[in-house]
Amino acid sequence: MWDSANNPLSLARFELKRFRGPLPRLALGFILLIPLLYGCIYLAGNWDPYGRLDRVPVAVVNHDVPTTVNDSSVAAGKDFVDSLHRANTFDFIDTDATEAADGLSRGRYYLVITVPESFSTDLVSGQGTDPRRAQIMLQRNDANGFVIGTITNSAQNSIARAIDETAVRSYFEAVFANLATIRDGMTQAADGAAQLDTGLASAHEGSTQLRSGTATAASGADSLVTGATQVATGSATARDGSKQLASGLDQLSSGAGTLSSGATQVAGGTQQLADTLDPILGMAADKLPAIQDRVTRASATIADVSDKLAQGSSSSISGHTASALADLDALIADHPELASNPRIQRLRDSLEHADSTATTVSTDLTAAAADAAAANKAIQGAGDLSAKATEAKAKIDQLNDGAHQVAGGAKQLDQGLDKAAPSARTLADGLTQLASGSGQLRDGATQLASGTHQLADGAASLDDGLGQLATGAHELATKLAEGAARIPALTPDQTTNAVQVLSAPVDVTMQVENPAHVYGRGLAPMFFSIALWVLGISAFFLVRPITGRVIAGRAGDLRIAITAWLPLAGISVLASWLMLGAAWIGLGLDPVHPGLMIVMVTLVALAFSAVAHLLRTSLGLVATAAMLIVLILQLSSSGGTYPPELLPPFFAAIGHVMPMTYTIDAFRICISGGLMSKLARDAVLMLILLVSCVGLLVLVVHRRRQFTTKDLHPPLG
Repeated sequence: MWDSANNPLSLARFELKRFRGPLPRLALGFILLIPLLYGCIYLAGNWDPYGRLDRVPVAVVNHDVPTTVNDSSVAAGKDFVDSLHRANTFDFIDTDATEAADGLSRGRYYLVITVPESFSTDLVSGQGTDPRRAQIMLQRNDANGFVIGTITNSAQNSIARAIDETAVRSYFEAVFANLATIRDGMTQAADGAAQLDTGLASAHEGSTQLRSGTATAASGADSLVTGATQVATGSATARDGSKQLASGLDQLSSGAGTLSSGATQVAGGTQQLADTLDPILGMAADKLPAIQDRVTRASATIADVSDKLAQGSSSSISGHTASALADLDALIADHPELASNPRIQRLRDSLEHADSTATTVSTDLTAAAADAAAANKAIQGAGDLSAKATEAKAKIDQLNDGAHQVAGGAKQLDQGLDKAAPSARTLADGLTQLASGSGQLRDGATQLASGTHQLADGAASLDDGLGQLATGAHELATKLAEGAARIPALTPDQTTNAVQVLSAPVDVTMQVENPAHVYGRGLAPMFFSIALWVLGISAFFLVRPITGRVIAGRAGDLRIAITAWLPLAGISVLASWLMLGAAWIGLGLDPVHPGLMIVMVTLVALAFSAVAHLLRTSLGLVATAAMLIVLILQLSSSGGTYPPELLPPFFAAIGHVMPMTYTIDAFRICISGGLMSKLARDAVLMLILLVSCVGLLVLVVHRRRQFTTKDLHPPLG
């Protein structure tokens, strides 16, 4: 047990006993109240300023003129003012423009909110072709205080939210006013779409038939092209054959003329022969011997005529008719379609008749020549010449008749060929025109086939498009019906409720961990730290850091250092308790961790007093300036108001070595809550600071106990 003369507590008590009398004790009491005055009185003035914003008078001037949208009245200005009063952010006072301007200039109002006449009209203008932004005018006067102006400036957020809610409310009022109209319109649109669906289904069926018909038409057009090509080819061949026929008929007509002329001559000859022989033969029967010589000459003449008629020479009648029949057969073979031509048929019949007649005449003449020769022979050989003359006379008559028949047939042939030749030429001209027309028909059929194919392709595309359109129309009708069914038919009460919900569809809530609740609780950690630091500066106006008597004592350096520091430490701890009690009881600080708060305030008071004592003992009066400088640096870098991320780089860097950085953090955790590991770290750092300062104080005391001549002989004052 230490002697009371060497006990640091006893020595410290002796130091405090020197404060005798009212004034020294009053001064000591003032020192004890410095943390209370600095940490609590200023803190009390700023404890909850934002909790009293509803007392700040703000003038509201509403000039808005309600408007009508779809038979529904919209009074957005009134809704906006009502929303301000419901929010109750400030003390909103409805007034006119004159009173608001006078109150702002005289300081009765700190802010004026003016709603213009066109507010409602501008809010609903988005439904028209000329949308306009609604305007709200705010007016403040910084002559009434800059800080309050800054606070009222935060009203812009509340006003913006109120405007948004009003605008959305007005919009949804207009929307729900149109809801029934929209529902009816969508129902009508669904009905129209259903009709369109039905019509397009019918159109699709028709387009399918059109597609099939055009495909068939295209196939038929291809067949038409093939047939037209064949017609064109056949008509060209017929044209060439008809030209050859016309040429052959011209030649046949020329031969028929010659045949007719020759046949006429033969008929004339046979007539003359008959006219001559009949009397002769008549007479021959009686006068045969006399006329034997003449019979012989007649026989020779008949033989000569028979040779001219019956022989197959090119100049004979038979030769001409045979050649004409061959040409006609060749023509009909080349052009089978001419076989049914009446004129060609008559021509053939005439040629066959002429050929038959010529053959008969030739045969008869041949027979007559033979008979004449036989008669002549018979006459020459004798016999019943009278009978034979009579017979010869009959045959000559037959010859004459045949010759006349041949002449008539040749004449008919010539006349028929005269008619057939122009008809053949007409036929050739017609077939030429037919060939030209069939060529045009072929070209037109080709174009028709090409167009028909294009029509078929277009009909197929139309059919596909109408099918897609029919599908889309069906889906449109279905979706419109579903959309119309989804639009509710609301009662007026339901409409009002829906407008309120949709105009403010979200309630935003914030969950705050370790809440400070009021502005003052958030500032308390910084002000407590400042107050305890300022105590270390101001206490030495009354308390001596160390006396010469203590330094000259025989106690050790540690005991002397502790003896010198304990008075300031005791004053600091007592002052910190007074400060904490006043804030706790008077302001309602109510720390989350009360026991830890008391321990931490005590630890910080001891650490800061040790720092102050060390600096004052080692530096003397200069320590006051040093502690003020360190205080200013700590105020800017310790993060009491703004986090380090918002500080300039220099202050953010030095904040890590400033004691108040850790005391503010520790007080926050004790008051509002937080990580216990951080509180333990802060407490350990304060203990390290306390022990370090006491250790350095021991070194300073040891140095000061080494007296010099200057210390023993101080200069005269």
